[in-house]
Amino acid sequence: MPKEVSHRPSSSISTTAAAGGASRAATTWTTKDDETLMSARASGLNWQPIATKHFPSKTANACRKRHERLMERKNAEDWDGVKLETLAMEYMNVRREMWTILANRVGEKWTMVEAKCMEKGLKNLQQAHRSAQRKERGNSVGDSGIGCSDAEHELDEGHSHTSELSDGSQHHGHVQQGGYALPGQRGGPSIQSMLSLSPAYPQPPQ
Repeated sequence: MPKEVSHRPSSSISTTAAAGGASRAATTWTTKDDETLMSARASGLNWQPIATKHFPSKTANACRKRHERLMERKNAEDWDGVKLETLAMEYMNVRREMWTILANRVGEKWTMVEAKCMEKGLKNLQQAHRSAQRKERGNSVGDSGIGCSDAEHELDEGHSHTSELSDGSQHHGHVQQGGYALPGQRGGPSIQSMLSLSPAYPQPPQ
């Protein structure tokens, strides 16, 4: 007896296709949609009211991202036209003046500095700047070790010289005081010996 072949209903397939079509429609922006979005944003509406009022099949975040892309495209088109020409004219007017400031700081010709900056670009210059900062920080750490200054060295040398003189006086110079030699003192008469050699005060008459 042949088996019965069951057929699934096609409703699920049609539902999936409809969902896919709705998803594609939600992500598609027409020229009219772009104009509506730009006009609504220019009127001061926030993203959620824009999505609710004008684009019920799109989210507020989708409206925001689309607006950002449209603004980027508009700015790029502006710089390709009159705006770029204005920039070029003003740049040529102040070109020598602005590059001379930097050239004087690095000790090079301004034309060379301009060409090198144009060649490397902003990204490479930023990387080189960060590398130079790291080197400066490394050098400052290496130079911050504890060491003696020149003044400290001079004090040490003076102390050593005094010690040598003191040691020499202990071996070679002895001071006589009361008939006894006192080591460890510098040569020359002491106060006691000088007083003993001075004449006695005269006695008053009896």
